[in-house]
Amino acid sequence: MTKQSIAVTRVVNSCVLLELGGHTVLTDPWFTERWWLRRGEPLGLGVSELPPLTAIVVTNRATNHWDLRALRPLPRKDSTPLYVPTAGMARRARARGFRRAEEVRWGQTREITPGLTMHVVPSGRTLVWPNNAYAFSTPDARVFFGGEAGEVEPLERYRAEHPPVDLTLLPVNGLQPRFGPRLVMDPARAVAGASALGAGVLVPVHDAHGRDPLSRLFRTNGTAADVIALAGPDLHVADLPTGKRWELAR
Repeated sequence: MTKQSIAVTRVVNSCVLLELGGHTVLTDPWFTERWWLRRGEPLGLGVSELPPLTAIVVTNRATNHWDLRALRPLPRKDSTPLYVPTAGMARRARARGFRRAEEVRWGQTREITPGLTMHVVPSGRTLVWPNNAYAFSTPDARVFFGGEAGEVEPLERYRAEHPPVDLTLLPVNGLQPRFGPRLVMDPARAVAGASALGAGVLVPVHDAHGRDPLSRLFRTNGTAADVIALAGPDLHVADLPTGKRWELAR
């Protein structure tokens, strides 16, 4: 039996197009810059270039993870499942035409479509708002996406009750306010998180950080290059440029 394919196209930041056994999932949509929020890397795909989507998932309500206004022209948005971590985000999305927008909470599972299941994994909080991570399973492939993951412990708890994943996508730049706690994983935590999940491949996300007014209030603590340097022989780090489709050799 041939193993189902896994392909990744990084769009920007934590926005990624995942292909799992014929299904397509868009994560953390971000397509439009603001004057106060810049990408720091090229946009890999535009909304008009996206294939038909099986689902969209969002980890948190920050603008560079939740660019709802950019999705206005998305075809078939009335029938595309959109999963978000808060009820308010779901209401806004339904008002914009995403009739299948739904709040999903930590520990919940959804069968998105026959052959594709999603499990919602705790990923900490930003202020009072929860951050979701998502584990996707097909009959022969498993992918973990933690676009705003900050700590290793929730991944260890998830792995204690679930099989290892084939590939994981985790943040690596350790972004934190100048006078506040770290928001996402740094390189060492990303490597530890991938190992905790049993992943053989780590795709770094949440790496670039543009020069904009917000950048004066934050600092970063590492890059994908640091992740490569830290990874051991059992972990392959696929540092993908935006816009390039990469397929996992299985």
